[in-house]
Amino acid sequence: MKKLGLAAIAILFAAATFAQTTTTPVTTTPTPRTPAEKAQMKDLRQDIRTLDKDKAEAKTEINKGDFADAKTDITNAQTVRTDIKADATTLKSEGIATPVKTADKQVKAIDEKAVKTTITDIHADKVSEQADVKAGNIKAAQAEQADIKADRKALKADIKQARRDGIKHPVRRAK
Repeated sequence: MKKLGLAAIAILFAAATFAQTTTTPVTTTPTPRTPAEKAQMKDLRQDIRTLDKDKAEAKTEINKGDFADAKTDITNAQTVRTDIKADATTLKSEGIATPVKTADKQVKAIDEKAVKTTITDIHADKVSEQADVKAGNIKAAQAEQADIKADRKALKADIKQARRDGIKHPVRRAK
């Protein structure tokens, strides 16, 4: 009985302790970026894209069996990595906490946006093509078909770049 009473008192003290602690949400406002920081972030995004491209090219060349070209792509990727590290240290000294992660997220967001806009262009071209067919304007419908074909080619390129930059299902994410 004594143990049960002590356990109940311990539970009450624990509940009182947790009830007293309050958590206030941390609200941080992003600091405005200077033009120099924006330019450095743009350079960092380009370096990340170049790194992803070099790694993808090296992987395809290894799969083909072309090890000499793969080795040059790997060395190019290593030099780009050193550029990324240098840019990251510069941006960290200017107050950006995680510049590489931020730039990588920005690259992925740009890729998703490109896929999404291309998909909407295709849908708009299909709708206008159907409207032209209903109106009996065959030449305009053929022009829309050519636009659709060009947009599909652009969509394939956007999807390839998005996958290279680390997005697993770019079309699903764009919807």
